[in-house]
Amino acid sequence: MSTPALEAAEAAGLAHRVIKHGPVRSLAEAAQARGVAPADVVKTLVVRRGEDDFLFVQLSDTHWGFGDPKINPDYAGTLKKTIAAANNLKMQPDFVVFTGDITHTTDDPKERRKRMAEARDIINGLKVKDVKFLAGEHDAGLDNGEAFQENFGKTHYTFEHKGVHFIAVDNVSDPTSSIGDAQLQWLGDELKKIDKDARIVVLTHRPLFDLYPNWDWWTRDGAK
Repeated sequence: MSTPALEAAEAAGLAHRVIKHGPVRSLAEAAQARGVAPADVVKTLVVRRGEDDFLFVQLSDTHWGFGDPKINPDYAGTLKKTIAAANNLKMQPDFVVFTGDITHTTDDPKERRKRMAEARDIINGLKVKDVKFLAGEHDAGLDNGEAFQENFGKTHYTFEHKGVHFIAVDNVSDPTSSIGDAQLQWLGDELKKIDKDARIVVLTHRPLFDLYPNWDWWTRDGAK
């Protein structure tokens, strides 16, 4: 049901860039044109903004298959307890994203796939069924992400949720700790489709900057 305050709020929302970067009088003008108080418009904008709020859970470095009790005495139970904790959240998230190293590295391709299948089956126990996956170097560094893609899908992709654009970047499948020219071209093409003022969240496993290159905590071509 449309009201003067809602109409003014919509007009003010359309003038968001002006309000944020230019004259604040835009909101007042929108209210005055419709004969309502600016305060009522603000209240309406808050309510309208709440409709777009969302919650997501990020999980990372679960390292299923790791087996050193000196470092993690509960290595066989940690992932299962994590899934249970997510399921017990009072407010369930819109989606869950795993940002890499779902499994622990192994040189044995058969064992790698076994670990991924086991981790996938445990993760399937989440109440939330919208689950996104990124690879870590433990998942994808030894086979360019082949086993990961068999079990979890693409290593780089985009998706949108309630007006926010998410970009998953793969900076681990390349053994040189690089994103690579082909993916950078893809990324550039994707960004061209998005408004310059759009809200964007970039998801990666490794940092895109040189946090600690000696430990591979960096991306060789991240500055691009």
